[in-house]
Amino acid sequence: MTTLIVYYTRSGNTKKAAEELAKELGASLLELREDRPRKGIFGFMRSGFEAALKKTVPIKPFSENLSSFDRVVIATPVWAGHVCSPMRTFLMDNAKQIKDLGVLETHSHEDFVYKAVIAEIAALVGKKPTLERSVLGKLSVK
Repeated sequence: MTTLIVYYTRSGNTKKAAEELAKELGASLLELREDRPRKGIFGFMRSGFEAALKKTVPIKPFSENLSSFDRVVIATPVWAGHVCSPMRTFLMDNAKQIKDLGVLETHSHEDFVYKAVIAEIAALVGKKPTLERSVLGKLSVK
């Protein structure tokens, strides 16, 4: 099964988790990028605000043909209990090209119910994920 892991990372934690899963699955990686930086406290606050309001944001174009992969794994940080805004944009623009869905989400709160974010992604794509992973806390990011 050919797999593409599409990830967005603000701090590097989701990137590290995506890289580890890519090794395990023999998957390719695609990093979503945007022009506007999210560094510092204002970037952190804007990120949570956008996610809580379920906003979309401009993301940079990419060349990968999603429909050429058997499975697309969505790797996203959880912001304010929701999928991050760059990933929301990606999903809303590309959901129809995803044949089989996987989800990898990273979060920092132990009491967080990650199933809500997986359900949110499933609703945006219109299909139930066949792979679900959740990473709690910071990974060793270099």
